[in-house]
Amino acid sequence: MNTKDRKYNTGSVTGLIISIGIGFLIFFVLSNINIVSNWLDYNTIVANAGHNPLYKFIWFIMNFTEAQFYAGFFASLGIIIGGFIAWRLDVKNSKYRGFDVSYGSNLWPWVLASQLLSLFIAVFVLNYTSFFDSGEYTWLPTFITVVGAPPAIMLLYGPSYKALFTGSILGGIMGFPVAMWISDYIIPLVDVPGVVSNVFTMAITGILICAICKALPWMEMVPAKPHNRKEKSQEETLKEMEKPLWSVRRVLADFSEAQFYGNEIAGLLVVLGVSLDWILNMNHGVYGAGVIPAIILSQFIGSAVGVFLYFNKYVEKGWYGTYVPVVSVGPACVLMFGSSIGIAVIAGILGGIIGPALAEYFCDKLPEGYHPTIGNVTSMGVTTIIVSVIIKVLPWF
Repeated sequence: MNTKDRKYNTGSVTGLIISIGIGFLIFFVLSNINIVSNWLDYNTIVANAGHNPLYKFIWFIMNFTEAQFYAGFFASLGIIIGGFIAWRLDVKNSKYRGFDVSYGSNLWPWVLASQLLSLFIAVFVLNYTSFFDSGEYTWLPTFITVVGAPPAIMLLYGPSYKALFTGSILGGIMGFPVAMWISDYIIPLVDVPGVVSNVFTMAITGILICAICKALPWMEMVPAKPHNRKEKSQEETLKEMEKPLWSVRRVLADFSEAQFYGNEIAGLLVVLGVSLDWILNMNHGVYGAGVIPAIILSQFIGSAVGVFLYFNKYVEKGWYGTYVPVVSVGPACVLMFGSSIGIAVIAGILGGIIGPALAEYFCDKLPEGYHPTIGNVTSMGVTTIIVSVIIKVLPWF
């Protein structure tokens, strides 16, 4: 029988326990470190990012981990450095490379280039951070381009400057205005977490930009140069997946999925980076809200539950959207309802159950030429709404 045809009820129980245990360990360690310092205080950054080039650059870097809700300087450096390390190990075919960065496409440098270019357009060319100077806003959705259409276009169309500039310019221009409109006029009416406006913006702009790129005469799909390596047999792959370590690695990789890296080295450095941000100043990351420990806990639980429940989907498809609760439901509910263990646990569990399955459903409905990220971010929005409503009606919260 084909190994991919084997049916599993769940993944590794030990892997699930270890992953959730890591989340609780980080939660309790960081919860006992509450340092307030002047190091990159979030409110100071917001007060200056609209007009000061240094703080504008700091905001630029922080945007790389907005998707995880961290918006941390070292967290963002961590994912960029982690992505680079994973890419170099990937190119060298190292046994330590982990999951293939950017899904084995050999396109990580192009993905990063699209993120840097589109974000540069939004922050420095169009100067969207100038909205801070009015004093009306304490946060702006400039990060949309990092985890939205520009990198998706690179993965869809392959390594070409035409795709790089087209996707980056369109994403850099469109993401912010759409997100601001939804955030200002829709979210207050429906009373759901603010992340809903961001992920629906990614879905809307993703659909529009993919449609525009399909219509543009110069946009053509260019095949990436494949890695020259011996592939593991299905039996070898399955034996590796059955081990608890695979589940733990998969959970860590989910921490870098939103940026299209999908590698545990990048994910680990993100977690270490945001922990350092917290240790240096608890008022730096997550908009100075002081809830990083609970957010990390909810993320580990959400991913671990998804990886455990939908293990057979990984066997069948090779990849599954278990990262959905990591960058939506868990942290959004912690910000909305409070940073208690109860909120983190219930939001993580419900997000891990609902998010990945909904992502598969929406992805299956997409026509050809539209990147699956559109289905994933749609699931983030819908799942966050569902879980937030459930938590609202539960009597013990």
